[in-house]
Amino acid sequence: MVRDTITILGVPIDNITISEAKKMSEELISNSNKSCKIVVAPNVEFIMKAQKDKEFSDILKQASLATPDSIGVIIGAKLQKKEFKQRIPGQSYFRAIIELSNEKGYSIYLLGGEKGTPEQVCNNLKKIYPNVNIVGTHNGYFDENEEKHIIEEINVLKPNVLFVALGAPKQEKWIKNHQNELKVDIAAGQGGTFDYETGKIKRAPVWIQKIGMEWFYRLCKQPQRIKRQIVLPIYLLKVLFAKDKTKGKFN
Repeated sequence: MVRDTITILGVPIDNITISEAKKMSEELISNSNKSCKIVVAPNVEFIMKAQKDKEFSDILKQASLATPDSIGVIIGAKLQKKEFKQRIPGQSYFRAIIELSNEKGYSIYLLGGEKGTPEQVCNNLKKIYPNVNIVGTHNGYFDENEEKHIIEEINVLKPNVLFVALGAPKQEKWIKNHQNELKVDIAAGQGGTFDYETGKIKRAPVWIQKIGMEWFYRLCKQPQRIKRQIVLPIYLLKVLFAKDKTKGKFN
């Protein structure tokens, strides 16, 4: 599978639309034979963390699919005189896979969030997608012993897709650490998607999303995010003066 990517500060990100991401995921599922492939959704925070965290950086570079998650990534590409086809927020990718499950019966396991959250996500989704095939759930609070039982349950169920919502980079590192154990086709970090799906966090109105100001909407709703947003000007400067401004195709 040839991938068209844009690299921002050393992090390769697929230049794709949501429909192409859906198709690529379907191919990963079809060709996987339960060989866990990692899907990531780089945003500015991911890219900046990767500058100081080699383990996280390597995971992002080795992922089988990396979707352009934030407006900051879109702007970063434009500063390099390149352009992503489309921004793909984590929840949009999540819903695309849910649609595939509803259409083709792909099985899904939800791991993460507070107690009761993944179950609520499951119930909410079944009201919209009656044929969605969610085979298991577990919250994100577990110790080492419980973790073993979770992995055993996942491997008994052998879901096509494992969504892990533990927050970045914890979720990506957890997937990587257990990649060789997990009998799944795709494992994708999902950050706060479960909270969006339960309604605990509201997405911006569509018109705000379309003009690229969802980050500001979220900041107004969650002022504590200012600590995360403060990296944006540093990121933009780094992109402007970066030597590694590559766009490539690789298998």
